[in-house]
Amino acid sequence: MDASTVQMFLRKSKYKHPSTIWFVCLSLLLSLQSNPTRTHCRATKSDYKATEAPHCRELRNGYSDTPPKMTSTQIDHIVLLVSTPFFENPPAWLTTNFTITPGGCHNGQASRNKLIIFTYGTYLELFNWYDKPPPLNDENLPMRFWGPKQEGLIDFALTSTTVPAEECIETVNKRLTQGPEKDGDLGVKYQEPIAGSRKRADGMEVKWKVTRPVFHDGEKTPSHDLFLGGRLDAPFFCHDVTQRTFRVASDDMAKITHPCGATGIASCEIFVPQDRLAKYVTLYSKILGSKPEVTSDEADGRSFSLDVDVPQGAGSSKVVVREARNEKELKRMQERGIGVSDLVLATNGQVADEKCSFGPQGIESTIWLGNLAPSTL
Repeated sequence: MDASTVQMFLRKSKYKHPSTIWFVCLSLLLSLQSNPTRTHCRATKSDYKATEAPHCRELRNGYSDTPPKMTSTQIDHIVLLVSTPFFENPPAWLTTNFTITPGGCHNGQASRNKLIIFTYGTYLELFNWYDKPPPLNDENLPMRFWGPKQEGLIDFALTSTTVPAEECIETVNKRLTQGPEKDGDLGVKYQEPIAGSRKRADGMEVKWKVTRPVFHDGEKTPSHDLFLGGRLDAPFFCHDVTQRTFRVASDDMAKITHPCGATGIASCEIFVPQDRLAKYVTLYSKILGSKPEVTSDEADGRSFSLDVDVPQGAGSSKVVVREARNEKELKRMQERGIGVSDLVLATNGQVADEKCSFGPQGIESTIWLGNLAPSTL
């Protein structure tokens, strides 16, 4: 029973005795007590996204004077391209720190994956070509762009669990054409969603829609020398068609519990050229629908962070756009191209020096465990 039901009852009822009114009000009180999600922050995910009250947003952001975020997308997953030996026999630094969940084989191409799933529905994808990648001109296979790339962190995906893929992409493309800044003059827009799927080990077919950026040379597009193996300097989108937990088993405690204590994606870091930092901050702000904040303005490099929601729960993550300044960073950007450089994972525990990598070199040196936890931790 809710307030509107009570009002209708009192209007239509021929019983106006005070005891009757008292009974109805008591029923309303008991109804509200038995269903607290109608008046408190602990609503269901869909209710939370659609009807979140301002004070709840303030609590979620962690500061009572923080204005509501303008983000309209969620971070979905990070892509880690690995070799066949790595995929079939993951190294100790991975197996001793994480719970690895079998994924499956993608339909239409020679690729497969495994997942490291986190609490808030995000995950790290171990992606492997077990045979020759598809040709770059096959427009029905959006993962083809990963074929020429080197092993390591190569890409990341966004999603929107509250609106269909087509509506989400229409909104993003509209933002990319608005204002004098548009897409930062970097030449980015998004194509129509394309159907994708894979078959799990248990035989279930998981379906989604992938939307990749379409690139052209804009006025401020960096030199092609900085897109080694192809241009991947903007994220793609992945929207579920089948139930999300079929693809990302974030409802299984055994699969989201990791020996290292990782609970989610704290931040995904992007290396960009120093003279294009402002342009890329504009681009990512438009794609994410999020306002940038200065996080570093030091001699060794400037960076901006942008809030982005997560697929489930009330946590949040960040995309950090950083200028490559020192010799090591410039070398990495030249060797791997503009795009994802590092992944910082949140943890409930304490980490020395705020964050530490899983190794001194190689892939493990680009994945960190940090104290940069989502806002609800």
